[in-house]
Amino acid sequence: TLTVRQSCPPTPGQPSKEPFHIPLALGLLDAVGRDLPLQLEGENEPRGTTRVLELRQSEHTFRFENVPARPVPSLLRGFSAPVRLNSAESDADLRFRLAHDSDDFNRWDAGQTLAVRTILALVEDRRQGRNWTLPESFGAAFGQALESGADPALLAQVLTLPGETYLAEQMQEVDVDGIHAARIFVQRTLAQRLREALLATYETLHADERDGYR
Repeated sequence: TLTVRQSCPPTPGQPSKEPFHIPLALGLLDAVGRDLPLQLEGENEPRGTTRVLELRQSEHTFRFENVPARPVPSLLRGFSAPVRLNSAESDADLRFRLAHDSDDFNRWDAGQTLAVRTILALVEDRRQGRNWTLPESFGAAFGQALESGADPALLAQVLTLPGETYLAEQMQEVDVDGIHAARIFVQRTLAQRLREALLATYETLHADERDGYR
């Protein structure tokens, strides 16, 4: 069961807004990261592994059938609508999508969301005087993405951490020094932990490039 709600803040001359028509493309991932066939309630059979759900009301509940266990949702695939998505997605689900999601945009988005949470948590740790540590699971998820065989151009985007300006926009009270220091810490720690995988990827791409000029 998936319940989706939409809202739009008032703007000058429009204190209240009617619901928009939002096409929401989504998929469901099983326990090993495969796309599940999607069958909505009342349908006789599945209709693909990515479906576009039409949200026209303020709130709508979509029910899927023949889902054997709790899946990991992959929402707004391909950035199917120009909206800001807020979900109660756990860090574990974000790491899973970063490692396995078949949708390029969502894999990138999962990595960005996870990185924002992690960096801002480090900024708060700095403010509280706590020592910095980067969870092993954070680096492992990026490592899985790196070794997934995905397109190198996508991997370059996935491995690029959110910029300091964007991170500042996510804070009510901006800590410029904290953001800079935390981002550098995450960047360097990732580079250390993924050194071998990064070097192997570089050598592979460099070899392919050399072969292309022969």
